[in-house]
This record gives sequence, C-alpha cells and structure tokens, in this order.
Amino acid sequence: MAAIVFDGVCKSFGSRRVLHHLSFRVEPGEIVGLLGPNGSGKTTTLRLISGYYQPDAGRLTIQGVAREGSRGQLKRYVGYLPERAPLYDSLTVTQYLHFVGRCKGLRGGELKASVEASIAAFELASVAKTAIARLSKGFRQRVGLGQAILGDPAVLLLDEATNGLDPMQIIEARDMIRQVAKGRAVIFSSHLMQEVEALCTRAIILRHGHLITDVSLDADANEQGTVILLRWKGESLPTLLATLNAMPGVSQATAEGSTASDPSHVIRVCYREAPASLNSMLEHAMAQGQVLSVEQEDRSVEAILVDAVRRSDRLAAEETA
Repeated sequence: MAAIVFDGVCKSFGSRRVLHHLSFRVEPGEIVGLLGPNGSGKTTTLRLISGYYQPDAGRLTIQGVAREGSRGQLKRYVGYLPERAPLYDSLTVTQYLHFVGRCKGLRGGELKASVEASIAAFELASVAKTAIARLSKGFRQRVGLGQAILGDPAVLLLDEATNGLDPMQIIEARDMIRQVAKGRAVIFSSHLMQEVEALCTRAIILRHGHLITDVSLDADANEQGTVILLRWKGESLPTLLATLNAMPGVSQATAEGSTASDPSHVIRVCYREAPASLNSMLEHAMAQGQVLSVEQEDRSVEAILVDAVRRSDRLAAEETA
C-alpha cells in the first residue's frame, strides 16, 4: 500500500489556484525530493499532507486513510518539520519533546519510550536538560527532526531540513535522516540540489502548481551508460529513429517533438557503454536531415530541474500564443 497518494488534488486560496490536479504516489522506503521554483506549490503540498490544509478537489490518502478523515487518526501517521521549526525556547529539549508527544496523543510508557528513541536517534542526550534558547543552530535542527519522528510516523515531511547548517552539520543531519527514513515514506523539500542528490531516490518537480517531472534518482535504476542529446531538424524522423535504434551499442533512441516556434527535435541516444566514436550516429543523422547540436546529457538534479522548468515554460508559452 502506498503511504501517500495524491489523486487529482486541487487547492486554491481565494481566486488563486495553487495546485492543479496534482497526482503522485510515495511508497514506504522512498525519499522523494520535492523541488521547484518559489511559488510552485511545494509548501502547500506538504501542508496538505500534514493536515494543515484540506484539498478543495481530488483525493489525498495517507496510509490508505482519506486526508479529510479523522485528524486524530491521521496525525499519528505524519511527522512534519516545517522550514521554521516550531520550537519553544523556554523549554528544555526533554520538556519540549514530551509536549509535542502529548500533542500527538502519546501517553505514559509510550510517550517516554518515544522521547527516548528520538533523543537517541538525533544524539540529543548531551543537551536533553538544556533550554532550547541556549542551543546552537545544529542542535535546534536536531530537536526539530526529533519531534518529527515522535510516535514512529509512517510518513516524514522535511521542509528545508538542512537549511542554514554548516558543512559538517549538514553531513551529520544527512546521515541521521537516512537512518530514521528507513521504512518510512519521506518527502524532502529543499533548494539545495546537492542535498537532494545525496539523500533522495526520486524527484518530483512542480511549476505553478503543476507536476512537470517525476524522475528516479536511484543510481542503479538510472544506470544507462552514456546519453547523447542530438538536436536535429528534418522530415524523416521515424526513419532516423529506426536506424539509430538498430545501431550496435545503442540501447534506445527517442525524440521529443517539435513545436511551432522550434521545429527541431531533441533525440536522446542512450548507449550501454560510452561509445568510442559518434561518427556513425552523426553520419546517419546528417544523411536524414540537419544536425544543429550534439552534447552529452547532464543528469544532475540541477540539470533535470532547469530542463523541466524551461520545457514547462516553453509549452505554456506555446499554448497561449
């Protein structure tokens, strides 16, 4: 059973539509990077899952239970660290974790065990009796992460969880997140592309409330040798694709369609191993049309994000032209 399911979810604030028929699933064990420019709907998506907002249309389920169902039942399923962790400076770390645990419905031995597990997971024992006001940025972030896993939630939402930390603190937080993410469905929203690459197995990219890309970041799943991007212009695309797909060493050749403003095609030629030469491919392409450019595909998260956003904006411009 999927831990999180969005099925055509829409959300508006007044006359402004923030999410447009958003659909995706997150399975237990996945760490999904939620990406997109400012104003794309990332925080709204997290707040819908947490129960802070309710969807206007569509269906959202957590562990198979509808989000518009009992909040008392669902709040135990979700742990949430917002961008600004809701810490109370006057409380000690232990007092604060007990307070949040009680808010989640934990009591007695279950509360005590959950707080102890949280303190152990994020190495907070040395500051357990320290007032939060006296903690460094790194320890404050650990406390925020600690409260998110109270009650052993099946879903973990982390919004800019490593923002503002120094390099060593980021590495420590990253290792801790990996440990507590095991067996959980995790959504990790961040503007730090290197963090998404280091932590996430998949990326969902939003633009103006639309899902524009959902791509695996798993190194094993993406093992496809070398990918060459060929920008090509011509009349015999099916013939060229058939020729490229029959070439030795090519695992797949596909094309992204042209538009009215750009009649060229971008052809992705995937090689099982790095080719010794591209001459044969280029000869076939030039025989069938005009080669405009050739480059090796960059599969970094930053490149995926930039490409997805530019493609989305180009298609939107075409639709309104």
